[in-house]
Amino acid sequence: MRDRTELPIHDRETDVIVGIVGLVFAYSIQAVLLVRYSWFFHLLRLDLVALWFFALSSAVVLFGVRPIYRFRWAWLLGATMFVLPYHISVVLLGGTRTAAGLVTVGIAAVATGIAVGRTTRRVIFGAIAAAVVGGLFLAGMAHWAPSAPLFAFQAVPALTATIVVVGALLLRTLRAGSFEMLERTVEPLAANQVWSSLPVVAVVAAALAVAPVPVDGPVPHARLDDIPFGKPLAAPAGWHLTDTQRYPWVSKVYGEGAVLVRQKFVANTGNPAWDKLSRPRAIVVDSVSSSRPFSFTTYPPRVLYRGAQIRLSDQIRLNDKDRVPLGGGVVAVLVNVIDDDILISWDALHFTWGNREFAQQVTVFTSDNHEPDAPFPSPTGALLPTLDTLVTVLLRGNAAVTNDAPAFKDVDMLAEFGHGLVAAQLPTESAHQ
Repeated sequence: MRDRTELPIHDRETDVIVGIVGLVFAYSIQAVLLVRYSWFFHLLRLDLVALWFFALSSAVVLFGVRPIYRFRWAWLLGATMFVLPYHISVVLLGGTRTAAGLVTVGIAAVATGIAVGRTTRRVIFGAIAAAVVGGLFLAGMAHWAPSAPLFAFQAVPALTATIVVVGALLLRTLRAGSFEMLERTVEPLAANQVWSSLPVVAVVAAALAVAPVPVDGPVPHARLDDIPFGKPLAAPAGWHLTDTQRYPWVSKVYGEGAVLVRQKFVANTGNPAWDKLSRPRAIVVDSVSSSRPFSFTTYPPRVLYRGAQIRLSDQIRLNDKDRVPLGGGVVAVLVNVIDDDILISWDALHFTWGNREFAQQVTVFTSDNHEPDAPFPSPTGALLPTLDTLVTVLLRGNAAVTNDAPAFKDVDMLAEFGHGLVAAQLPTESAHQ
């Protein structure tokens, strides 16, 4: 509403063409890419990107390109619904509550600049003022309330900065007596153009409404308050621990205090059913403990491991045979992993459990290479290399990263080890249930 009065334009062909292309793209995101990236649903939230494109394209179809361009900065701000850049920024800044708050303060500073930007000078001043106010408030929270909830760090400094700066500049404008709600002539809307475009918008809206949305995740979360999580797992009966490694960098992904512990267990004796030469088999267990249980849904396990050549069996469409009860209310899922680069495969059990304070994600690997030095997937802190996987899926489809015909070789061994592993962590009376 700050620009000059515009002459009415009755040529709607360009508006309709641009708007329909945008609506088709919004539907493609929801109906195609959302399913293609079902592994990374909460990391990407492409349904929100489809929502933004639908709103933008609908406005173009109904009202035209020029009115949308007039408010282009507000529309561009809406593009921050795409959360992947936010996640990457937080991880690069350390993954702490303060890092999350700092990124949202940056978004709030841009929003404030847009809100008060009657002139270029006011845009710059508003953005800088909001960044300073939000930064100071965030520093205060980090000092006096470091254990406040993550959402408080994300929302409170950002909203405070916007409200304070916008309120101060609005009050200054009111005192100067120069504020008017509408500073230009608003031309009457050509209602017949809007009504003629509504059927197109309604059809696309209905199509988007029935497009499928991936489930939250296939791995149920078991609540076991008697187990102290956040430490290495005890060895199950018949196995002994040979190596332990800790990876504290996972705190950047799964939150402050999170740690990944890799343990290697070797069977005390060989079993001809597991190895034809009766060699003692080795199993690697990766356990990640975090005070943010939902982070396990946001960042799936494959985020931890580098490799665009790795293909996994489909965890989204599981059958009952892919679920393995391990006792104590714990249910694991079977996953088959193939590395096309080194031509090796692994079977894995994956489950999550937790108590009132922590949640733990556990992945148990066996290898089809039974040698003592057989390779296993290595944790690499690969959130950024995960972008390579996302691009591969975009260009080549799910077939590039999914194993549609998994051949599980160690199901019996994994089931027995999993039962023993859970029993070793449970109190005695629970382990016998």
